[in-house]
Amino acid sequence: MKDYDRGIILATLALCLFGVIMVFSASSIYALKAYGTKYYFVERQLVYLVLGLLAGSFAAVINIDLLRKYSNILYGFIIFLLVIVFVPHIGVVVSGSHRWLRLGAFTLQPSEFAKPVLIVLIAHVLEEKGRRLNNAPPVLLPLIYTAVVLVLILREPDFGSAVIITTVVFSILFLTGASVASLALVIIPVIPVAVLLVMHSTYRLNRVKAFLDPWQHAQTGGFQIVQSTLAYGAGGITGVGIGNSFEKLFYLPEAHTDFIFSVIAEELGFIGVAAVIGVFIFLITRAFSIAARSESTFTKATVYGLTLFIALQVIINIAVTLGLLPTKGLTMPFISYGGSSLTAELISVGIILNLSRRVNDGSDEADNSRWG
Repeated sequence: MKDYDRGIILATLALCLFGVIMVFSASSIYALKAYGTKYYFVERQLVYLVLGLLAGSFAAVINIDLLRKYSNILYGFIIFLLVIVFVPHIGVVVSGSHRWLRLGAFTLQPSEFAKPVLIVLIAHVLEEKGRRLNNAPPVLLPLIYTAVVLVLILREPDFGSAVIITTVVFSILFLTGASVASLALVIIPVIPVAVLLVMHSTYRLNRVKAFLDPWQHAQTGGFQIVQSTLAYGAGGITGVGIGNSFEKLFYLPEAHTDFIFSVIAEELGFIGVAAVIGVFIFLITRAFSIAARSESTFTKATVYGLTLFIALQVIINIAVTLGLLPTKGLTMPFISYGGSSLTAELISVGIILNLSRRVNDGSDEADNSRWG
């Protein structure tokens, strides 16, 4: 325990426990009407939290070399899960999206687990290839692994997760020494493809239109942004108090998932929002410091990648609730309701803690690949 980063542990637990409180606050009225008990969502969130903590604890103590060794097998399993979400009676379709698998009374979202698995595999490839070549890391193989995941996730469709995965992977390749020119050769063709995906998708195009002028579409595509903005305004400096949100009373859709931060802003005000953001900044900077102190490409790439996944979701989620980005369906890490996302995030933190122990006790060995 002494070699693990305690700051990361405490920050993560604080966010998770705060999340349980806010899930109950944001969902209780809706749960009572829809399921006959106001504890429906918070009880499930507590189950998810326990499972996530167990999974995260396992990730923190497992021999990291085993994780690296079998990362390709884990990747293959994730690809299998991403494929079978499209199989009738196995995959669950919600609002036209094929993102979930039915597991009894619960569901599993494979795309959430694809994020940490993909990062570990890419980090392993970068270190192994870099060690043998002793030069800038190879770009092709990591991009192939990423492309397979992106094709399946975009097919679901889940454009928001695809954007995050793409951003993180390119960031990792850049940080591990890939040249700007080589990355530009891939990025430049991707941009028009992304534009075409938006322009040829009615619901994505409507989201962009609603983002550009939400008040003009206040009763349609801009409804969530408008209600979220009203929640921020109502919160003021100190908020209206936990449990007293007006917007969560069937005005703000997805109040306990994608837009839970709007409820936080209304109930706890600017002070509460600043405190939550402060904890995230502390967590993210502590994790980045672990990567900065490491001399191993695998550790650097893994920690940077997993931390960026968390950081980008925080930034995008807050930006969406403020109307600074189109709605993307991304949850707030550790706080929003959802079993797959919470478990995947806690596994990511567990891996970061596992690597923090290696950095702190000096067992994190350097390799021959270059950084910078």
